[in-house]
Amino acid sequence: MNICSHNLLFLLINNLKLRKMKIAIPATKDDINSLIDDRFARCSFFCIYDSETNKTEFLNNDLKDEAEGVGPQVVEFLATNGVKKVYAMEFGPKAKDLLDKLKLESIIISNKQTLNEIISLIKQQKL
Repeated sequence: MNICSHNLLFLLINNLKLRKMKIAIPATKDDINSLIDDRFARCSFFCIYDSETNKTEFLNNDLKDEAEGVGPQVVEFLATNGVKKVYAMEFGPKAKDLLDKLKLESIIISNKQTLNEIISLIKQQKL
């Protein structure tokens, strides 16, 4: 294998590794067939999809009833759980600022869909 081929292979492998990550989606229920929650920080649950293992788990959002500053607290909670990308219907300005600061990718979902539909689109690289 020549150096050019070796470098290309290295870049492809690293690109594939970068796609493997934990992804958070706010959920109305702890069920893969439930809808995405319109509220990012005040959702009841987060669906965590691991693109490396292809598994999902649900985390309770115990911060949803806090009086103020919920967005940044939720971002910290997700980051400490290894999340690298977040899909939501909206992000508050403080949450968005912290997502950017922590270099967590934030994607806006414009249509209300089930978690299963969103994850399917993620797998197909259509979101």
